[in-house]
Amino acid sequence: MDRDGDGAISIVGRTTSGEIGERVEVEWRLSTVPDLEWAEVFEFASVGPREGPVEWRDGGGPDVEGDAVRWFVPTASLPAADVEVASRLDVANRRCFP
Repeated sequence: MDRDGDGAISIVGRTTSGEIGERVEVEWRLSTVPDLEWAEVFEFASVGPREGPVEWRDGGGPDVEGDAVRWFVPTASLPAADVEVASRLDVANRRCFP
């Protein structure tokens, strides 16, 4: 697998598309296709409660698909989504690349 210098997976880009109402599909491109263990740790990582609209607070989390993380996010919650994805990525990297 291609990873950055310390062995961890990193985010190499982010795009948005596919607006549905006040939500947008966000894709964070990863530095490599993670293995199943990393993807599971990422998707199930506990990151604390969300603040904002009810569909954001009570909604699902991001999905790892190939070398990307995809998530429909309320437009106003994009900054919080960036923080949550970065936090989940950190949890998965610490668990899978000690």
